[in-house]
Amino acid sequence: MEVHTHHSNKAPGKKWAHYLWEFFMLFLAVTLGFFVENQREHYVEHAREKQFMTLMIADLQTDIAEMNTILQEVEVRALNVDSMLQLLTSDPTSNQAVVKSYRYTYPALNNITFSFNDRTITQLKNSGNMRIIRNQKVNDGIIDYWNHIENVKQALSRHMSYRTTGRELETKIYNVAEMYLRNNRRVDVSSDISLIPHSAGLVKEYANIVASSGIMLSSLRAQITAQHKLAVQLLELIKKEYHLSERTPLEK
Repeated sequence: MEVHTHHSNKAPGKKWAHYLWEFFMLFLAVTLGFFVENQREHYVEHAREKQFMTLMIADLQTDIAEMNTILQEVEVRALNVDSMLQLLTSDPTSNQAVVKSYRYTYPALNNITFSFNDRTITQLKNSGNMRIIRNQKVNDGIIDYWNHIENVKQALSRHMSYRTTGRELETKIYNVAEMYLRNNRRVDVSSDISLIPHSAGLVKEYANIVASSGIMLSSLRAQITAQHKLAVQLLELIKKEYHLSERTPLEK
């Protein structure tokens, strides 16, 4: 009688170990792939973050240089306001004093324009990239800087209001039309000017407006000085936190 011996082709448990190994390798591959992709995105975002900070430094450098110029202009206007008021408030105020005050009108009540460089902050906001600024100190510094800009804008607006009113009063005091025709269609504050018949009250009102403009200049000087300080602090913070060594002509 022939006896057949039945042999198993695989050892017990080998099949499940094989599947478990395949599962582990698949899990490891997916996990590593996720890790690599996450690291890649992290690297890309960090590179973009640093690029934005480099642009922010350039914007701050522009703002600081502009603020230095504006502060000088504000000082010149303030000095001319003082000169005007010494003449407009002389006791008694003579027509000759009012005529002399005209030479200071343009530098005292000249328009002041100033705009901050918002290139980088606009890109960050519009593209939703504020989130990539992971450094909280820098993020807070940027927010403080741009929030304080509203104070500067308000001071500029108030000065503009008094400056506009002052210009309107000038047309009731100084005979600019006569000068325009006499000087070949040109107004020259160094030339003699005649006065339109007016009351002493109008000159006093004009002097008050000029003084109010001077007050607004002081407020504007204080706000721009504070903004300048924020700009310098933010620029130095960005350079330190992101190890950027760009030199900046910011010291006043």
